[in-house]
Amino acid sequence: MAIIRGNRTDISENTVVLGTLTSTTSTATVEVDALYFTFVHDVTGSVTVADEGSLDGTNWFSLDEEKVHQQSGVDAHFYGPCYVRYIRSRVTAIGAGESVTITVACT
Repeated sequence: MAIIRGNRTDISENTVVLGTLTSTTSTATVEVDALYFTFVHDVTGSVTVADEGSLDGTNWFSLDEEKVHQQSGVDAHFYGPCYVRYIRSRVTAIGAGESVTITVACT
């Protein structure tokens, strides 16, 4: 499991690609030491994504409402302060041939 710490001065150490999803599933779980998060959704097609947090890595909750992307493009979603230990994203709707790559930066 990747770990990102938001207190690093080098932004590359505060950023991780959670993964590229092509079906209704979740990204890898990442342990975090931060309070503020930027989730970037790079979408091909029409995709719905829930950005999630957890205190224990088992029980997940949405950081906000699901993000419905109706067309291809790049969107950023900002959260914080969020008192979580783990983060991930979960695709809840996606069509054939569509995908989303999710990157997170934290501070």
